[in-house]
Amino acid sequence: IDEAQLESELIIMHILNLNKTNLLLNLNKKITNQQIKANNLIIKNRLKRIPLAYILNYKYFYKSKFYTDESVLIPRQETEILVEICSNLLKNEIGSFKILEVGTGSGAITGSLAHLFPSKNIEYIATDININSLHVAKMNILKLNKSAKLNLVHNNLLKGLKGNYKFIISNPPYLSIEEMKNIKTELKFEPSEALHGGIKGHEVCENILIQLAESTVEFENLILEINPTSTQYLLKIIKKLFQSYFKYVIKDYNNQNRFILITQNEVSQYLNKFNYCPN
Repeated sequence: IDEAQLESELIIMHILNLNKTNLLLNLNKKITNQQIKANNLIIKNRLKRIPLAYILNYKYFYKSKFYTDESVLIPRQETEILVEICSNLLKNEIGSFKILEVGTGSGAITGSLAHLFPSKNIEYIATDININSLHVAKMNILKLNKSAKLNLVHNNLLKGLKGNYKFIISNPPYLSIEEMKNIKTELKFEPSEALHGGIKGHEVCENILIQLAESTVEFENLILEINPTSTQYLLKIIKKLFQSYFKYVIKDYNNQNRFILITQNEVSQYLNKFNYCPN
């Protein structure tokens, strides 16, 4: 199992209700038979390759704890970069505006932004094709910001939406049919509609871009998480559909192309902390 040492620590921290610091300070702590049974049950399920986030029913993302079950994609560490990109562009914004997340899943991205900017006058619109995901997202987002202006929409991508948005953000499914055949066992427990992006993998991203170009939805900034293998294909579409916009490709922790930012403004000064390239 990948990251077995880390997962072992997370399990112990869970059953003892300790954070990492307190765990290290209590390495000789005696544990009860009940705690041993709880530990062994978690390990038994994990050996079935059920992801730990589904066994524990939570995953930490951008320093916050998000409820997770098999109706939602488990939040990934690299997606935290999407939150950072958005927050860097957001911090100096004033007035009221809207942020739209297409395919919110667990609500980790919107929830993190609502937690980071509780005093800003932001209306959040979060969509998902899975009604169960919307229930999870609502719970997670409002737990982090009870006063958040939140509208949840049960639809497919941008269908039926209109209006003007300061930010549109999305981590859509982007694995190809070939990549889906070779996914590791843990990924098979996650909802396939949140992973499978089409035959080539870039079809859902492409549909979002086409719908934006053809719809009444307007935006100032669009941030998409992408499959690195689709970078050049998607850039060709973007350059055709959004000629007057600035385009940036931003890399993840492994130095792979992972995000595309399309914006009405030249924003290089806000991207200096990231490994990015303008296009």
